[in-house]
Amino acid sequence: MAASLRSRILDYESSSLTVELASQIRKLCVESGADSLAVLGLTEPWKANDETASVLISHLSNGSEEGLGWASHILCSIVLPKLLVLHEPASRMLVTATIEYCKLRQRACVYGLLFPLFLRKEGVNHPISDLIIRVLRECLHPDHVSAFCQKLLCGEQRRRNYVCLPCHKCLISNELIWTEPLFNLFQHILNHNVHITQDSLMSFFIKFRNWLVSFRSL
Repeated sequence: MAASLRSRILDYESSSLTVELASQIRKLCVESGADSLAVLGLTEPWKANDETASVLISHLSNGSEEGLGWASHILCSIVLPKLLVLHEPASRMLVTATIEYCKLRQRACVYGLLFPLFLRKEGVNHPISDLIIRVLRECLHPDHVSAFCQKLLCGEQRRRNYVCLPCHKCLISNELIWTEPLFNLFQHILNHNVHITQDSLMSFFIKFRNWLVSFRSL
């Protein structure tokens, strides 16, 4: 069944057929009681074009899921893999679908998208930074951004607890990789009335100093 769904994901025909496809994927992953991450790994929805992906994002959830379950699995299997390899601005269609989804599912947004993007093994680049800024600004309350920064900068690795398909873990690091776009991203956060704890600020400035030292030694 997963193999059949995978071939249909790659062969986009119309929005109505993609909505039907989303319903079948949901039934296989959620209503059948199967391991949804394993099924999504077999169906490979991240390989869909952005038009198909935007329809899947909008219709795989019925709005009743909470927490870090199915809602985060949708993000980490469709949006996250596309963004982890992003080197140019994402399409408006994909960005709009992602923003609308994350507005309604903030915890899933944090653990299925933001944590793994910040921990990208190659570091955050400019296109990824621009998209993250939109997500933070339009989807999360400043208090939620503050709590996220606290866990990201000061929390232990186990507290981050991000959600990711096994096949994409090779693209994610255990620690932040400091790049110029990442520092610009934190500067944006600091400039937009987000309360950052003293511990988070201290950790940030220490990492900034260490990055400058290593940069100047090149």
